[in-house]
Amino acid sequence: MLAKIAPITNDFRGLARYLVHGKTGKPDPKRVAWTFTQNLPTDDPELAALYMAATAELSTRVRKPAYHLMIGWHAREKPTPEVMKELARATLELAGLAEHEALVMGHGDKPNPHLHILVNRIHPETGRAWKTGHDFVRFEKIMQKLAEDYGFEYVPSHTFNREQTEALPMKPDTLATYAARRGAATNRPQWSRTRARLFGEELSEWLTPDATCQDLDDALAEHGLRLEPKGKGFVVGDDISYTKLSRLGLAADLEARLLARTVLLSAFRPKSSAQRQLVDSIDILRALESWGLVDREDVTKAIEEEVARRHVVSGLAGKTSPRRKSSSPWQHSLER
Repeated sequence: MLAKIAPITNDFRGLARYLVHGKTGKPDPKRVAWTFTQNLPTDDPELAALYMAATAELSTRVRKPAYHLMIGWHAREKPTPEVMKELARATLELAGLAEHEALVMGHGDKPNPHLHILVNRIHPETGRAWKTGHDFVRFEKIMQKLAEDYGFEYVPSHTFNREQTEALPMKPDTLATYAARRGAATNRPQWSRTRARLFGEELSEWLTPDATCQDLDDALAEHGLRLEPKGKGFVVGDDISYTKLSRLGLAADLEARLLARTVLLSAFRPKSSAQRQLVDSIDILRALESWGLVDREDVTKAIEEEVARRHVVSGLAGKTSPRRKSSSPWQHSLER
């Protein structure tokens, strides 16, 4: 039993239509298994959404009053509709949402039983908004309590239950899954923290304190793995799975050298004419300084030298051509 929180929005009607019809508009006939509402005069999903949108107008400050929560069970568990409805009401009460308007819908078009809750953050009488701060932690605790009370299997979160998930691999998140459907290579699970730690200890035995980036590449290749840039850092893995480089626990100076190598490669990597940007020594020094690889004085000195050089170049150009107001990009770069 677990809870999943969707991004908040201001579109009650759009969410209600999605819950009923799905993305394609041609849902499985089994999609909507049952429906009930809380603090609303109707059980019709789209009409309920209209009531909630009207109530949300009581608050002029809250821009995203529509809150979407999903609760799911493992496919081998078979909660009855009555139990699912009871758990939905208990979840709302424990979260402090018992007096708020809500649309609750059970779906039967997937192997695993699950329900959706569309709740109005705006209180129908006071007009005050339910606070979303630390909502992930809040619902994690609620799920754990209700799973124990009703005898269901609780699925702990990697983020908030690390002692229970050390040995469990992490599945791709929703964004990675959607990107994979469009052809991106993002549908790989991450190693468990235990596996990453043990491999990091083994890898450290291969690498000396003065190991180079090439030494790391060679050591990984011996294990059928490779180092890949991802976001602002690196991951280690293969076509099947991966882990973040930081989870291996390697020496900090080796990771710093890897980051420096990324900066240099990205600075001098060939680009198309449409994407080409001016990258000079100041840009590189700024990046290295952000990782503590050079001092601020080095960046300041480089800027002063570049300013002096460009003044000389500008003066020579002014002797041969009329002076014009300059809007060259390097001036903005030096002022950053």
